[in-house]
Amino acid sequence: MFKKKLFSSWDRFLIPYPFSHGVYLWGSPIWVDRNADAAAMERIRLELERTLISMSSEAEAMCHDPGTY
Repeated sequence: MFKKKLFSSWDRFLIPYPFSHGVYLWGSPIWVDRNADAAAMERIRLELERTLISMSSEAEAMCHDPGTY
Protein backbone atom coordinates (compact mmCIF):
# COMPACT_ATOMS: atom_id res chain seq x y z
CA MET A 1 0.00 0.00 0.00
CA PHE A 2 1.44 3.35 -0.96
CA LYS A 3 1.17 6.43 1.20
CA LYS A 4 -1.33 9.01 0.05
CA LYS A 5 -3.80 11.66 1.11
CA LEU A 6 -7.27 10.40 0.14
CA PHE A 7 -10.04 12.99 0.01
CA SER A 8 -13.65 12.09 0.81
CA SER A 9 -14.93 13.63 -2.42
CA TRP A 10 -17.26 11.94 -4.89
CA ASP A 11 -14.31 10.87 -7.07
CA ARG A 12 -12.03 9.71 -4.21
CA PHE A 13 -9.35 12.16 -5.34
CA LEU A 14 -5.95 11.36 -3.91
CA ILE A 15 -2.53 12.96 -3.75
CA PRO A 16 0.41 10.55 -3.48
CA TYR A 17 3.13 11.48 -1.02
CA PRO A 18 6.57 12.26 -2.44
CA PHE A 19 8.55 9.28 -3.75
CA SER A 20 5.41 7.15 -4.14
CA HIS A 21 4.87 4.96 -7.16
CA GLY A 22 1.93 5.19 -9.48
CA VAL A 23 0.62 4.01 -12.82
CA TYR A 24 -1.10 5.64 -15.78
CA LEU A 25 -3.84 3.73 -17.54
CA TRP A 26 -5.93 4.70 -20.53
CA GLY A 27 -8.58 2.95 -22.50
CA SER A 28 -10.05 3.15 -25.93
CA PRO A 29 -11.99 6.28 -26.86
CA ILE A 30 -15.71 6.27 -26.19
CA TRP A 31 -17.47 8.00 -29.05
CA VAL A 32 -20.76 9.79 -28.55
CA ASP A 33 -22.94 10.50 -31.57
CA ARG A 34 -23.82 14.16 -31.81
CA ASN A 35 -27.49 13.19 -32.30
CA ALA A 36 -27.65 10.56 -29.53
CA ASP A 37 -31.01 10.34 -27.80
CA ALA A 38 -31.51 9.93 -24.04
CA ALA A 39 -31.43 6.11 -24.22
CA ALA A 40 -28.15 6.12 -26.16
CA MET A 41 -26.64 8.62 -23.73
CA GLU A 42 -27.59 6.40 -20.80
CA ARG A 43 -25.97 3.36 -22.47
CA ILE A 44 -22.80 5.38 -23.06
CA ARG A 45 -22.84 6.69 -19.48
CA LEU A 46 -23.08 3.14 -18.15
CA GLU A 47 -20.25 2.02 -20.43
CA LEU A 48 -18.10 4.89 -19.16
CA GLU A 49 -18.95 4.09 -15.54
CA ARG A 50 -18.06 0.40 -15.97
CA THR A 51 -14.82 1.31 -17.73
CA LEU A 52 -13.75 3.77 -15.01
CA ILE A 53 -14.54 1.30 -12.21
CA SER A 54 -12.60 -1.45 -13.98
CA MET A 55 -9.60 0.75 -14.68
CA SER A 56 -9.57 2.09 -11.12
CA SER A 57 -9.53 -1.45 -9.74
CA GLU A 58 -6.74 -2.41 -12.15
CA ALA A 59 -4.65 0.64 -11.18
CA GLU A 60 -5.15 -0.02 -7.46
CA ALA A 61 -4.09 -3.65 -7.90
CA MET A 62 -1.00 -2.59 -9.82
CA CYS A 63 -0.01 -0.12 -7.09
CA HIS A 64 -0.44 -2.72 -4.35
CA ASP A 65 1.53 -5.39 -6.26
CA PRO A 66 4.51 -3.81 -8.05
CA GLY A 67 5.19 -7.12 -9.78
CA THR A 68 2.15 -6.58 -12.03
CA TYR A 69 3.73 -3.85 -14.17
